[in-house]
Amino acid sequence: MNEEIVLGFDIGGTKIGVGLVSTGGKILGSRRIENKDTYPEDILPLLVTAAKEIVQENQLKLTDVAGFGISAPGPADVANGILTAPPNNIHWRNVPILQYLKDQLGIPGCFENDANCGALAEGFFGAGRGINHFIYLTMSTGIGAGIITEGKLVRGTGLYGGEVGHTVLEVNSDRKCGCGMYGCYEAYCSGRNIALYLQAKLKDQPDHPIVQCAGGKVENIDMISLEKAFRAGDKLAAEIWDEMSLRNAQAMGILINTFNPDRLILGTLAWAIGDIYMDPIRKYLPRFCWQEMLKDCELVPSELRRDIGSYAGAAAALYFLLHKKF
Repeated sequence: MNEEIVLGFDIGGTKIGVGLVSTGGKILGSRRIENKDTYPEDILPLLVTAAKEIVQENQLKLTDVAGFGISAPGPADVANGILTAPPNNIHWRNVPILQYLKDQLGIPGCFENDANCGALAEGFFGAGRGINHFIYLTMSTGIGAGIITEGKLVRGTGLYGGEVGHTVLEVNSDRKCGCGMYGCYEAYCSGRNIALYLQAKLKDQPDHPIVQCAGGKVENIDMISLEKAFRAGDKLAAEIWDEMSLRNAQAMGILINTFNPDRLILGTLAWAIGDIYMDPIRKYLPRFCWQEMLKDCELVPSELRRDIGSYAGAAAALYFLLHKKF
């Protein structure tokens, strides 16, 4: 494939990344648009404006862009490019974002699950380069998996392949996930769900160390405040951290036993927090998968880190170009 230029849109629960990327992996320009508790009618025009500005800043025309890719959370109508009911974007319901951007930009486009796009991005430009069997796990607001086997993306019959965040790890759990089910992997280990759980648990304890690490406001509890309290030796923070580590290992063990990958590549929380996040998972993993497969699987953080939002949608566009799906 000759050098091409593509646009990428990364739709997240709290932000949207817009990036212009070359097939060589160079980010030519990017934008970040806040997306917490927004309405699509307010945000969609901003995506178009951002894309046009980035293209113009590079002395290019939209006709010079080979296509665009949208990295989107599930559940969604992937085949038709419609955001149906993303759990962390409660006002975005049945939004035909692919057709909207095609109409506004006048170039080909594709729509893909965000975890799949993360896997493609790591495969083209990051920790998955040159590896035929790997799994990328988003570890942020939500949890999803992009699964690459024999160098190809596993999409599934309904194009929902990889929704491992909604694998139920505890049958009789009272932890409700944003998807509506109880006991999901995401309910125990995503940044958003851990924050909501702690906010509810500590709503009447303003002096608790975790609340104090959140600036004294229960509603501001997040993974950063949990990490601070854990590092400071708080007992509850240690309990939550241990439970999170155990559940991560449980879910990852299922993936290792099922797919026998060369590598598990972990997203945001892994690289942002570091060894105190990764090491407890490694400690628990032997409880949940065969040693034969575990010894062949490397657990690593994302190489692309916070830039993955600029690469994710673009990587989908590159994958579609490579496989002539546009």
